[in-house]
Amino acid sequence: MHTLLYALALASVALAAPLPSQNSTNPSADSNSANFAAAPDIDVARILTAVKGATKESTDRYPTSSAQDHWAEIYKDWSALEHVSVYHFIADMDIDCDGADANFVRGTGGDPNTGWDHHLDASKVPWYVIPEKFAYDKNHEGHYIKPNAPGAIICDGKMFYAIFGDSKYQKTEVIGEGSLLLGKTCFPKDGISGNNGHGPRDVACGSILPTHKQ
Repeated sequence: MHTLLYALALASVALAAPLPSQNSTNPSADSNSANFAAAPDIDVARILTAVKGATKESTDRYPTSSAQDHWAEIYKDWSALEHVSVYHFIADMDIDCDGADANFVRGTGGDPNTGWDHHLDASKVPWYVIPEKFAYDKNHEGHYIKPNAPGAIICDGKMFYAIFGDSKYQKTEVIGEGSLLLGKTCFPKDGISGNNGHGPRDVACGSILPTHKQ
C-alpha cells in the first residue's frame, strides 16, 4: 500500500515534466514516453497486485463498449486516504482522437475540442477519459473529479502518468479510453490508432484527487 501511495504522489511532479512542443511534427511515442513514465525503481507489478486486491467497495460501473457485453467497476477502497483520494478501475483502452490537430482528427471521428472547450492534442498529451456522469457526481464522499486531475495508468507491465483530459458523454457512457499518445506509448507494437485500440481488459487507471471537498 505504501508503495502505491508513494507512486501516486509522484504524479503531480511527473506531470510537470515538459511535453513535446505543440508545433512538433510526427511525434514518436517512444521518444516522448520518458516525459510521463513512472520512475524505473517503482515496483509496478506490486502496485498492480494492490489495485487488483482493492475491490471491496464498488462505487459505480460502466460498460467497456456500447455493446454493453462487459462492464468495469470503479472502486473507492482508497477514497478516504489522508490528503488524497483514489478511484480506480481496470478496463480496455479505446483511443480518443479529439484534440487540436485537425490533420490528426480527420478521418478518425474526433472532435477539434476536448472536454471543457480545451484544445489538447491527443497525439501530444497523455490523458485518460472517464464517463462524465461519474466525474461530476458529487456523491463520491463530497468529491468530484476536476479537469486535469492526475492519474496513474498501468499497462503492459509499465506505469505512466496522465491527466483527466476528456470525458465520455453519450447516451450509453462507456469506460476505458486514453489519448493516442498514451495508447501508443503503452502498446508501441500494437499498431494503435484512432481506429485500433487495445482490446484486452487489463489496463489499470487510478484517478487521484486532493481531499478538499467541494
